Amino acid sequence: MADATIKAKILRFDPDKDEKPYYQSYEVPVDRQVTVHELLNIIHRDFDGTLAFRDFKCFKGMCTTCILKLNGKSVKSCSTPVEPSTEIQIDPVTSGEVIRDLVVDFNNM
Repeated sequence: MADATIKAKILRFDPDKDEKPYYQSYEVPVDRQVTVHELLNIIHRDFDGTLAFRDFKCFKGMCTTCILKLNGKSVKSCSTPVEPSTEIQIDPVTSGEVIRDLVVDFNNM
């Protein structure tokens, strides 16, 4: 049973249907600290299956395919913890073209 929530504000953008990026908020019940990657998976599974993010994990924290911005700071989502009862903002990294939501084209970086 979840005792607390994480309030996540996530930048969304689908260039095929959106004129401009917008923020969508989610309130996710949690009963423990989770990584940003876990939080995104919970949101995708339980709240919004349309959320796009890189779900691949190397399980070593070395590949950086899961990099994104958490509260304005670039982090690896697979190893960055988020405490219950916090409010966060998640954005794609700004060094590549946004393909959709948090997925960035790393080829042109």
